[in-house]
Amino acid sequence: MKNIILKKIWNGILYGSAMFALSLLLIDYVFDNWLTVFPHQYTRIVLGAICIGVGFALSSMIYEEDRMPFFSRTLIQLLICAVTVLLAFVISGGMPDGPGFGIGSIFVLVEIGVGFAFWIGSIVFFFREARKIQNKLSE
Repeated sequence: MKNIILKKIWNGILYGSAMFALSLLLIDYVFDNWLTVFPHQYTRIVLGAICIGVGFALSSMIYEEDRMPFFSRTLIQLLICAVTVLLAFVISGGMPDGPGFGIGSIFVLVEIGVGFAFWIGSIVFFFREARKIQNKLSE
């Protein structure tokens, strides 16, 4: 169990770092240097992105529990992910004061979008793998 948790945390750190990097590229492309971010804000935004990655990866452990209905597990994961996003929003500097709110909220929203794209990609990949295994078993 300890190894599974450490692996999930490591995957979350990698996902969060990828979300940060892709979010920076997307924001730079879309907003064309319109957003100004102070150097100390990058550290907070990175920590917020890693928080989102780790929170989403660790919350997926709810699917290890087979005694609960799938719908209940999905709702619990959704609740955990929402709390994680709000925590990341606070960490990234989105809540406290004037100019930090806009920049933090844009970064968090873009990171959520990139994370959602990763999630959809993972679901498509795993469904394809399951279909391949099912086809091989039926042959």
